[in-house]
Amino acid sequence: MNIDHTFRSYYRPLCLYALHYIKEVETVEDIVQDCFVRLLEHPSVTNEKAWLYTTVRHACIDRLRKENPFATNIEPADLEGTLSDDEAKDRSVHEAALWTAIDSLPQRCREVFLLSKRDGKRYREIAEELGISEKTVEHQVSKALKTLRGKVSDFFYFLCSLA
Repeated sequence: MNIDHTFRSYYRPLCLYALHYIKEVETVEDIVQDCFVRLLEHPSVTNEKAWLYTTVRHACIDRLRKENPFATNIEPADLEGTLSDDEAKDRSVHEAALWTAIDSLPQRCREVFLLSKRDGKRYREIAEELGISEKTVEHQVSKALKTLRGKVSDFFYFLCSLA
């Protein structure tokens, strides 16, 4: 088992997956890190991905049950309440790919893109906040979209998850 490779491959998707259950980022990061430590304690695991997802899911449910011992049906806490556990797993992988692609954008391009798409700011607001022209904002957002389209499959579906 190459724990470094496994960690780099699954840490972000597992955190995003756990966020479907628990909304506090710090708690999620603690849970996922604890699960990786537990993986090290089980060197005979053959399917690390399945083991990690199952362990993270159970750890999230355990945490939620400790917080609310009378809860009877604990499922992913998505907004519509229609996301199955398998869908949450799949979505976490795609969300992680999108965030990895966003992280790879040049710093200014990433900043402008996130202010526009994640924060919902208008180009004029971004230009004023960053001290750049609206045309530069437009160019940076366009550049980011073009780059992300090339790196992430189902880009527009997952772009909606930023909002």
